[in-house]
Amino acid sequence: MKKIILTMIALVFALMTFSEVYIFLYHRFDDERYPSTSTSTEEIKNHIKIVKEKGYEILDHQDFLSYVNGDKNYENAVLFTIDDGYKTTTKAHKLFKEENIPYLLFINTGNVGYPDYLTWEQIRQLDEFSGLTLGLHSHEHDNFLYMLEQNGKEYTLNFFEEDLIKSQKAFEDEMGYKSEIYAYPYGYYTYGMDDILKDNNFKYAFTQDMGPYIKEYGKYFIPREPLLLDWATESHLSYILNRKALLTKDRYPVEIPLGEEFQISLTTNDNIRDTKLYISQEGLLDTVKDGNKIYSTNYFTSNQLLNRIAIFARDTESGKEKVRYWLLRNIGE
Repeated sequence: MKKIILTMIALVFALMTFSEVYIFLYHRFDDERYPSTSTSTEEIKNHIKIVKEKGYEILDHQDFLSYVNGDKNYENAVLFTIDDGYKTTTKAHKLFKEENIPYLLFINTGNVGYPDYLTWEQIRQLDEFSGLTLGLHSHEHDNFLYMLEQNGKEYTLNFFEEDLIKSQKAFEDEMGYKSEIYAYPYGYYTYGMDDILKDNNFKYAFTQDMGPYIKEYGKYFIPREPLLLDWATESHLSYILNRKALLTKDRYPVEIPLGEEFQISLTTNDNIRDTKLYISQEGLLDTVKDGNKIYSTNYFTSNQLLNRIAIFARDTESGKEKVRYWLLRNIGE
């Protein structure tokens, strides 16, 4: 009887469908000095046009928070976000305000007022738009991947908490209220940062792992889709809006000691075919699917600071691509 019940639970899990939210990420606008992080306002206009034509709901902070908390579902929805608070943000803001498009803006507070960044007065002016929600993007904008390798996890988590408190104080001193949302600098994170954010009353936090988001992924490591260069084109936007989130378990590796050899593996109850694993340093890998377990045929040692791992597959019924990305963290001593 117990075996029958477990089989039924697994079947129900496999047949579940999830409502995705597609979260767009931008940095600079119409800035030819930095093409790798700049998006033209004409491209953003086209992004808005495409999602409207496709009938996607454009969420604001409260809409998204309701989704994250499991209080509301959306059939098709997108969320616009901007990191860093560069001066060129004013160009995107003007467009969003004219189109009445809500968005989230994440400020690294230590850089406010520097030549290429918004001033606090400019941020207060932007904040007059009801569609804008401001979040924190740290104070010092440090590289937590490098910090984990060089100084270890305990040091990194202590630094993260101190920096978070410093950033929140700077924000509250200037804005008169506390922020409740966060985006990791460079999208780099590690386990334990989620607990610190929760303890400091943050509602959710974003990475820069790609792919659509489902609330089953949790609140503090939310993926986003960067829209810049070739990824800002209409064809790429249509591609990412057509893929689905893959729910996985037992992903390995996620965090490993620096220099340790590993084999990539995970399990999923989703009904999928044509599975392929990927890691940045190698590209697509020879992959085995054995029931609900998926693993690489080879073993690897991380040879670069930034490595993202991903699984790509096709839904057996619809044929749509399903994806899940995550960040590999090498932990030094």
